[in-house]
Amino acid sequence: MAEEHKTFQLRYVGARFDGARLPLDVISDLPAFRDLLVSYAKDRWRALNHQRRRLPKGFDRGISFDLVAIEEGSAMPKLDWSRRILQETLPGFADEMEELVNNSYDELVAVIDGVANDRFPKALSPEQIGALNRFGAGLREGEQIEFVGSHGTDGNVVFLNTARRKALITRVRETYDARYESTGRLAGLHEGGRLMVATDRYGEVPVEIDPARIPDFDGNIGAEVQFSLKIMLDSQDAFRGVVDVYDVDLIDADLAEDLDRCRARVSELRSLPAGWHDGEGRAVAAPAADAAGALLSKRPDLASAYRIFPTLSGGLTFEFETNGWDLSVEFDPEGKPEIYGVRLDGPDEIEPQGFRELDAEFLAVFDQCTGR
Repeated sequence: MAEEHKTFQLRYVGARFDGARLPLDVISDLPAFRDLLVSYAKDRWRALNHQRRRLPKGFDRGISFDLVAIEEGSAMPKLDWSRRILQETLPGFADEMEELVNNSYDELVAVIDGVANDRFPKALSPEQIGALNRFGAGLREGEQIEFVGSHGTDGNVVFLNTARRKALITRVRETYDARYESTGRLAGLHEGGRLMVATDRYGEVPVEIDPARIPDFDGNIGAEVQFSLKIMLDSQDAFRGVVDVYDVDLIDADLAEDLDRCRARVSELRSLPAGWHDGEGRAVAAPAADAAGALLSKRPDLASAYRIFPTLSGGLTFEFETNGWDLSVEFDPEGKPEIYGVRLDGPDEIEPQGFRELDAEFLAVFDQCTGR
């Protein structure tokens, strides 16, 4: 007897998903996953039914999921597909459609597993490309989506991360979409509702806003702004355009002044010659300075508290007090961060935790420590 319900389960891996947390900026993955599965099901139907020009009426509506749970641990959304709904929308096709959807899911997982082994599909349909461009667009470096219960070529669970997603999409088209959060300076504005924001990474970026917000930015050319965007990049990660604007705002003038002070401090320390400390001490390495700049861009709200010092090994250390803790973030010469600290009013400590880079995993721990 066929199952009345079929459950597909994803697992989001990364520090910001711990404790069954599913941030709102990745919720859009769930309808994108459904659309991706439907696109594969449509292709399989057409391949099996050459004599039929059109899909059965109700085909699309028959593949409808409900989010029934987000399980503990890393956020694990459970998506339930009801056979009852399928029977209502496609009477007489339930058994065939159930097999079709199961096989489509297996095909999707196989395609993603293939990317890890340098095997790519010869082509993807426009629907598949569109859904892929939305599925996982909110992932950050160091995060991934696992397909629970799957087994890849290596015997491990199959997963999608930013690298695999980029490789798959750019294999069949020139560009892919990704999230971009940082700070920059207001370089220009137009009455029609466009800001030009100068960024360190992509140069001047056009940001569309509601024309009614233009007065908020008028007279602030050169001011610091913080933004969150979905942008289009090519296979070489060159900027090709802004797809969506989630948020853009001026940074408070006092905060901007603190940011300038911190950046000037990093620049000053970067110019220290070798032997700056009584004949000891290496010159501050460029990767350490770059990582320090990235922290300032990603977490500018603590700029007033940051005190920045060089390390003898050629790195940089941020020391600051916040949320009842005396914290330190140390960047080694390769730009790898480590965070540790002590409670100001008690014996508690945060043992040193090292990270490969200033990625989403580090930022999640940083935010937890600082109470953001």
